[in-house]
Amino acid sequence: MTSQDINRESSLADQRTALQESIRQLQARSYRGMWAIVAFACASVPVMLSEQILPPLTPEIKRMLGTPPSSNMISALLVVYAFSAILLVLGRITNASPKIVSFSHIGYLTCFYAFYYFSGVLSENFWAVLATGMTILSLESYHIWSLSIAQIREEEEKLVLLERRIKN
Repeated sequence: MTSQDINRESSLADQRTALQESIRQLQARSYRGMWAIVAFACASVPVMLSEQILPPLTPEIKRMLGTPPSSNMISALLVVYAFSAILLVLGRITNASPKIVSFSHIGYLTCFYAFYYFSGVLSENFWAVLATGMTILSLESYHIWSLSIAQIREEEEKLVLLERRIKN
């Protein structure tokens, strides 16, 4: 066996290791959307119990925050946000875009919880924010999963071809 053959085998083994690691990373990434759903659900539980666990806002805090936006204004913004986010996710799904956005939605949705809380109408609007969040995050989760699965299949095909080259 020549040194060129040894280098070739070493290079092929390194490529196989790199492909296997890439597949493991893609498999882990495919669950990222589900983790975002779980994180949002966990963040929503204390919000649902906010009347029992959070003290009412004192007049000083209310004065410091100023006049809260109306419930209708917050709801209109929630509808605009939901519509925009859903369209963007559907666009990424359609175009198989590699851009992945999941956890940032949790921050935006939590802000809606906060706006409703400061306006004093959280209990009436909790389910609207939760349903909106679950819809957006479910679509985003599907996008991440389908994109990851497609990339895993490509990497597995490369691995099969590489395994054939190693055997020959």
